[in-house]
Order: sequence, then C-alpha cells, then structure tokens
Amino acid sequence: MIRWLYNATLTAAVPLAAAYLFLAPRHRALLRRFHPAIPDELGYAKCPLWLHACSVGEVNVAAPIVDALKGRWPGLPVVITASTVSGQEQAGSRMAGEARTYLPFDHPLCVARFFERTRPRVLVLVETELWPNLLLEAKRRGTPVALVNGRLSDRHFPRYQRMSALLRPGLSAIRLAAMQSERDAARARQLGMDPSVVTVTGNTKFDGAPARPDDDTLEGLRRDCGLPNEAPLVVFGSTRPGEEALAARCLETLRGSHPDAVVIAAPRHVRRAAEAAKAFPEGTARFRSRGRAGEAREKGGRVLILDTVGELTRFYAMAAIAVVGGSFYPGVGGHNPIEPAALGAPVVFGPHMDNFRDPAHILLEAGGAVQVDSPDGLPDVLERLLGDREERQAMGRRARAAVEANRGAIARTLDHLAPLLESGE
Repeated sequence: MIRWLYNATLTAAVPLAAAYLFLAPRHRALLRRFHPAIPDELGYAKCPLWLHACSVGEVNVAAPIVDALKGRWPGLPVVITASTVSGQEQAGSRMAGEARTYLPFDHPLCVARFFERTRPRVLVLVETELWPNLLLEAKRRGTPVALVNGRLSDRHFPRYQRMSALLRPGLSAIRLAAMQSERDAARARQLGMDPSVVTVTGNTKFDGAPARPDDDTLEGLRRDCGLPNEAPLVVFGSTRPGEEALAARCLETLRGSHPDAVVIAAPRHVRRAAEAAKAFPEGTARFRSRGRAGEAREKGGRVLILDTVGELTRFYAMAAIAVVGGSFYPGVGGHNPIEPAALGAPVVFGPHMDNFRDPAHILLEAGGAVQVDSPDGLPDVLERLLGDREERQAMGRRARAAVEANRGAIARTLDHLAPLLESGE
C-alpha cells in the first residue's frame, strides 16, 4: 500500500515536475532524467558496472575509485550516472573518458527502462543513495547493489528511517555495504541491511586526497595573483552564506598584528562570488578571474575572491592556514578537511562538522587541526596561529601524516567488490 501511494504520488507529480524543469533554464537539463540517454562511449559493451555519484562531492569521491577499478579490471565497461547538472559537469571534467549520463528519476517506468537498456552486472552507489524503486528493480533483475564509501549522516539517517517501510523490500539487493565507520555500519544494520554484507572499509577520501603541486606551479600562481612570497595566506575554502562576513571580521582583527596577511575566500558555489565580495569593505576584494590581485593590493586590497573552478587545491597548498567552510553555522555539516590536510596546511574548522565527523576527529586527535566552539572564537585562533610559525608548520606535518596513515580504503573496497564483479564474468 505504501509503495502504491509512493508511485501514485510520483506519477501525479511528473507533469508538474516536467513543467518546472522546462521553465527553469538552470535545471532544464534534468528533463533528461525521465529518459536518460545511453552514452555513445558505452557502445555495445555488455553488463557494465553502473556507478552512481549524486553530485559534485560524490563525483570527486568516485573518480579515484573508477581509476582503481580500471587499473584492476582494465577491460571493465563502466557507466557513470549523476543526479545534478553540476554533478554531470564535474563527471565530464574528472572522468572525461568514461560513459556518463543522468540517473533516471525513481519512477518505476524510468528505472526499469534504464536497467533494460544497460543491463548492469553491478550497481555501485557512492555514499548511500537509496531509492525505493531503484533497489526494487535491481532485486527483481538479480543485479547486486554495492554501497561504497557508505555514510549515513546525522542529517540524512532520520530521513532514511522515515522511509524504512519503502526501502526494506529492496534492501536485500544490497550485497555489499562498505561503510566509512563503525557508526555508519551500525546505522546500516539498523536500517535493515543484512549484517553479513555490512563492513567497515574506511573513508576513500583519504586515498583521493590531492598531491601537492610542484613549487614552480605554486610560485607561478603567486606571481599571477600578485601575492608576495612572504604574505601569509588564510584560505577560507568552500564558504557558505555568512562565512565571508566572518572572514571579514577575522581580517579586521588581523589588520594590526599581521598587516601583510591575505584572505582567499572560495565560495562553495561560484555563482555566489559577487555576493561573497560584498561582505568585505569596498576596495579590499578582488576576483581571481579579473586580472591581477597585485593591482588591488597596491590600492590596499587584501582579499582575493576565488571565482574560478578547480583551483582551490592549489591555494590550499600555499595556505598558512586553511579554514574549512560550511562548518561555522548550522545547516551544512561542514566540508572536506582532508584535502587541505593532505597538502600540509594546518586546518581550522567550526563546530558543525557532522558530514565529516570521523576525518575531523582523526585530524584533531593527530594535532593537525583546531576546532573552534563558535564563530566568535575564530579571529583569536587565526591571530595566535599566524603568530607562531613553528606551530603552524608542525600542525601541517601532523595533518599530512594523519592523512597518509588512513589511506587504503579504496583497495579494501575493491577487495570486497571483486566477488560481485568476477562472478558475472
């Protein structure tokens, strides 16, 4: 009865959803989710591995996993799906050579049609994307489902619990639940997954952490941005609304004790760049995409707004301090602290790190990060760290060592995936 109501509601919503997407240019591409195209790159390949990564964050997790899969099984055909426009764009950037398309909407007809046209040997879901009809169709066709880098966050777990009556009939399709932590594994079992398929493999983001760019690249970037070599950079990465204003408060605090400090503010969504710049006093902010930051510095500017895509890693590598956004105010749950830590930057984040609770704990235990109790505590922490170069460098070394010590999750995940993949050969 519950499934009938779910599907009836979906069917009734189709015309309204289609009309909304058609009238919203930014989302119009999502109309393809009603009938996703089969990519030309897939050709006539039989029984591909179907890997689903919801959006940008999950695609970034998926990319090194796909590289490892292709390294271990060179002839393995793979089709990648994403749910969002930005996810598709990121997949095109990170996995350009792979077949990719949109995830079908969770309507029985859309899902069944996609299964029929692709006939996957395994469906791999990155970080726990559980949809009732997707799981049921996989079960009906005998397609094993695997969760990799599985996570059931404080934010999303209650939603899945509310959906448990809908999800339980399809959960038996899950033949592997490779979870990030013991807490995630316990929640998977609580949700109704077979305990025998639930295991802890760790967080693959430690494996996918970037390598440090070479010194020549970083020196060239500094010159291009007009940043003196001696200027300490405080990089606010993946900021959300309110956090640019916090960065401006920090800059004001640092003005007397560290007049050469430069703030790099990288909004999580580039379209917010102009909004982010308004948080700083007029004349202090400069956009990365619009000429040299040095011109602004000559006029007193001490802020660079990173309004380009794909450069945050290089700025983290130059950071005297990396401040992780999305963590200072409720509602987001924090962004990835592993990336700056892997690059040897001392990491600072706020009280709201629910999405990265375990990596944050690992970095704190290692002494590679500082967590402030509230936004009000951030200016003093930055001032203290900028005043102690030796401590900053020691924190950076400890942060990088913690990342290295926690690598290996991808290899463990592939070991668990092997029986599912090789049984279909």
